[in-house]
Amino acid sequence: MNKTSKPVAAAAGLVGGVLNGLFGSGGGSVAVPILEHGSSDAKSSHAMAVALMFFISIVSAAGNIVLGHFPIETVKPLLPAGIMGASAGALMLRKVDNDVLRRVFGALLIYSGGRMLLK
Repeated sequence: MNKTSKPVAAAAGLVGGVLNGLFGSGGGSVAVPILEHGSSDAKSSHAMAVALMFFISIVSAAGNIVLGHFPIETVKPLLPAGIMGASAGALMLRKVDNDVLRRVFGALLIYSGGRMLLK
């Protein structure tokens, strides 16, 4: 993270954690641009964001479980396919061009945002 100051990185981590804790996602949309700005390529930025969100998600999930916001039984049917999908995505990341990855990520953010605004 040569180009990103520690306060900016810390603020991005805080915002990403809040988004993940509040919405169950969104932290990567903050982490990826900060990591790219810090001179990582798109693939490395996405991979690092996934790893970062893994640890942040553990904390978010534990907090929500403790607070009783969802029964664990509801999540269990999603786990096997989710784990397979995550593995497939990690393997696909190797082969995807950085520019294509950046554009698909941007399109996904626009689609998701539009869907949420129009619902």
